[in-house]
Amino acid sequence: MIDTVAAVGSAPRRRLGEASLLAAAGWAFIIFITTYMLIPVLVTAVMSFNSAAMVRFPLSGFSLRWYAGFLASPLWMDALWNSIVVALGTTVVSASAGILAAWAFSRYDLPFKNLLYLLIMMPLFLPGVVLGLGLAITFGGVQIAGVPLYGSRFLVVLGHSLWAMPLVFLLMEATFRTVDKRIVEASGDLGAGPVRTFFEIVLPMVSTGVFSSMLFALVISLNEFMMALFLTNRDTQTLPVLMWLSLRSAGTPNLAVAAVVLAVTVFASLTLIALWHIRSLRRA
Repeated sequence: MIDTVAAVGSAPRRRLGEASLLAAAGWAFIIFITTYMLIPVLVTAVMSFNSAAMVRFPLSGFSLRWYAGFLASPLWMDALWNSIVVALGTTVVSASAGILAAWAFSRYDLPFKNLLYLLIMMPLFLPGVVLGLGLAITFGGVQIAGVPLYGSRFLVVLGHSLWAMPLVFLLMEATFRTVDKRIVEASGDLGAGPVRTFFEIVLPMVSTGVFSSMLFALVISLNEFMMALFLTNRDTQTLPVLMWLSLRSAGTPNLAVAAVVLAVTVFASLTLIALWHIRSLRRA
């Protein structure tokens, strides 16, 4: 009898010990993953302040010369500008197409829906080298109003949208499923057409998803390298392409500065998503 009572009393303590062990293991894993991801970023950021002419660790001295050189270099600034223009264009194209496609999938019973879903998602699983080479071959000799399409920013936007649009579609399809259909039906009963209902009722309800998907598309385009390598020329090369070409010729700390610019963009985008989400929660 005493043994039975003791065994029953020890069960909660054993479960508490197991829960504490799992919590400790979870925190250890989170710290390990976070450290593993941050170390390369921090080392690159530190190397951008190196006074030496080559990327070497540890630092030989602290200097801002490479930031000044990056900002004063037409080559690097043109590549940064190309990346910004392409990223903004990709955001507009992929967000417009992805959001409308996601709404159609969540709202209407489309014929061949599974096949259409597969076609939309297929570019996401194809290697960038395949997509880039395919676009380069397909549009290599195409001209619009006498202007070659190959080597233009527009073609890079189309290529980046092949990756960004499926991600926007995935995020927005899941977001649209949270919309109460009764609200949409009530809007129609009150005389609003489908277009007005979508823009004035639905989009404000899913503004967090729209904002997040657009930032994801922006970040994907800014950091994409493989397709841009096949689709750009010297005048339209993006920042990742110039970083690759510079790495092959001279590994100066300009590479680290460019990496810091890309990393700051990613962290800023994640921060904006978090702030927008917090804002939407407070308004709710």
